[in-house]
Amino acid sequence: MIDVKAFEAKSNKFKGGFKSFFNEWMILFLFIFLVAISCLSSAKFRTTDNIMNILRQASFISIIALGEFFVILIANMDMSITSIIGMTSIFFAGLVVNAGVPIFWAIVIVFALSISVGIINGLLTIYGHMPSFIATLTVMNIIKGIYFIYSKGLPISGLPDSFNFLGAGYIGFIPFPVILMLIVAITLHIFTQHTELGRSFYAVGGNVEASKLSGINVKFIGVLAFVFSAILSCVGALGLTSKTLSGNVGIGENLLFDVMTIVVLGGTSLTGGRGKVFGVVIGALFLQVISNIMILMSINSYWQWVVKGIILVVVVLIDSNSKHD
Repeated sequence: MIDVKAFEAKSNKFKGGFKSFFNEWMILFLFIFLVAISCLSSAKFRTTDNIMNILRQASFISIIALGEFFVILIANMDMSITSIIGMTSIFFAGLVVNAGVPIFWAIVIVFALSISVGIINGLLTIYGHMPSFIATLTVMNIIKGIYFIYSKGLPISGLPDSFNFLGAGYIGFIPFPVILMLIVAITLHIFTQHTELGRSFYAVGGNVEASKLSGINVKFIGVLAFVFSAILSCVGALGLTSKTLSGNVGIGENLLFDVMTIVVLGGTSLTGGRGKVFGVVIGALFLQVISNIMILMSINSYWQWVVKGIILVVVVLIDSNSKHD
């Protein structure tokens, strides 16, 4: 005689497992499909130079998005990343070019500034109980005002040629930014999946009260998420600055939408508690492939905004409706 209850339990478990697997790695299947279509659509797309260009273009925005990933993982948002990028770029160039500070110490200083901004964001949001959207938006405008006053809105050129290696160098035939992206992604994957501290971000994002009861310092985790976001935004900013060898106040101006799209597209839930590091990386590559194939097909660049907007709407709808299934 068939045990109906046992059969239903096993069926539900299998269904949930498959659904969970598909939700987490849907972006991977979509990315493979997109690459296959792109290869068939354009011979230029599948050249080695073009593939390396896609990887290089996705590298630093992927690193920046990985910072935002930690904030969204705890069900918050960091709107200040564009200002952290601009601040890092202009102050780094100013320190090296105008003040004669050695590159190493200039990097240390801009990292310290970025960490300070991350701590302020965390304190306002976690301890001040301000909505993260408002807190980080306010911080964004304050920082923006400061570095515009400092630079008068003008770029600062004249960084040494050796610094260009960070954003445009190669190790063998592989661009250095790609290697850096992989190092960051692998390190963060190990951190989030195989350390108690890393798994705490998922716990806090999934259920704050349960996390408190289990002994997790939820306030520390909350502030740390904003600090990670600031640090990785700083890394991305230095990479983007090295490409042009000049500090620019507008270097991160249009990146916020792309970063948010990448994180959500990579399977990170806006309500917190769910997401994968490599999902974010694949999300960055997915978005870059779309931009690349549209350029190769001579499609007006303004259509990229339309396509990215549609992608974000669809992904957020899928994420929102998955909570009600």
